[in-house]
Parts: sequence; structure tokens; C-alpha cells
Amino acid sequence: MRSALALVLIAACAGCAELGAQLGELVENTKAHVKMVEGLRQFDAGDHQAAAKTLSAALEMDLSASDRATAHKHLAFIHCSAGRERACREEFRKALAADPAMKLDAAEAGHPVWGPTFASVSRAPALGGTTALGTALKQYEDGYYEESAKNLQEAIDLGVPDKLRANAHKHLAFIHCSSSRERECRDEFRKALGADPALDLAPAEAGHPVWGPIFRSLKSGK
Repeated sequence: MRSALALVLIAACAGCAELGAQLGELVENTKAHVKMVEGLRQFDAGDHQAAAKTLSAALEMDLSASDRATAHKHLAFIHCSAGRERACREEFRKALAADPAMKLDAAEAGHPVWGPTFASVSRAPALGGTTALGTALKQYEDGYYEESAKNLQEAIDLGVPDKLRANAHKHLAFIHCSSSRERECRDEFRKALGADPALDLAPAEAGHPVWGPIFRSLKSGK
């Protein structure tokens, strides 16, 4: 009888210990989630420096996989906004490692800086050369020349028809010329004409004081 009672008590204690461990884990997960939410609020308030510290602290706690992905994603946003592309890409990779099915919502995906960066990192199937070129041209028109140049090159690397490839090289030439990189500007114009020998500039483009004369000299073979 005593042996049976002892076994019952031992089993009960073991059950209590397991329940205690589960409750402890739940408390830690909750603390980590609260810390992450604090970081998200700081991000939404525009205090990116504080948000980065809080999100990093949350990641050192016991976050769920979904919360880890969210924290890394917002750290990526912060790095991209500050022009730290390498760090931005690394945080996106960590986010996808935590949650491979993670996607950006429509507003996030449409951001001119981190939207294309995330698409590139995630290797989204929908991102083809034509899509990348469309994104790049929109960024160019909006004045995001550095991001546009990266996506123009990506469109070329992914592969597009010759006329579209010529257009990509042409806009890369415009970007280089605008930054006083004449040699790179000429190289891109040569590549554009190699892809489409009949390529010509629109009147507004041809009248540009920097790249207009450079293109005409290459077009004429001088």
C-alpha cells in the first residue's frame, strides 16, 4: 500500500515538474513577445535606433519562430532605410531562416528600397527579368537611382529580350553619367547598342547636356 502511494506521489511530482517547466517556457515566450512588440511600436513611431536595440534584445530571448522572423524583418527595414544593404540582406535571410514562408504585405513589398531587396533575397518565383526591369524603371523615375541601378543589373542578369536589355543598359548609362562616371556611362551605352543597334534616345533624353553628346558620339562610331 505504501509502495503504491509512493509511486502515485512520484508520478504526481513528475507531472508537476513538467507542468512547471511548460509554464516557465510560456512566461519566457510572453516576455520575449512583449519586448518584440515594444520594438515594433518604436519602429512605427520612427525611433529606429531604439527599435533596433529593443528588437535585438528580444531576439536574445525565447521568441517563437514567427516572432523571430518579424523581429529580423524589421531590423532589415531599419538597415535598408539607413543604406546598409548588406546588413539588410542578412536580416532578411535570418527572417526567412526562421520562417521560410514569410512574405511582405502589400505596403512593405511596394517599398522602393527594401521591397526589391527582400524579393532578391527570397528568390521569389514571380520576380523575373521583366518584373525586375519594371521595378527598376519605377525607381529611376522616383529618383531612387542607387536602388534602380541594382535592379537594372538584376534584370540583365535574369535575362530579358534584347530591346529591354538595351533599355536597361541605357538607364544604367544615364545613372553613371549623372554621377560623373563617364567611362561606365560609355560602357553601358556600348552594351545598349550591342543589344539593339537601332536604339536611339527620345528627344528629351537626346537633349541632355551630359549623356546626349556621349550617346551621339558612340552611335556615330566616333
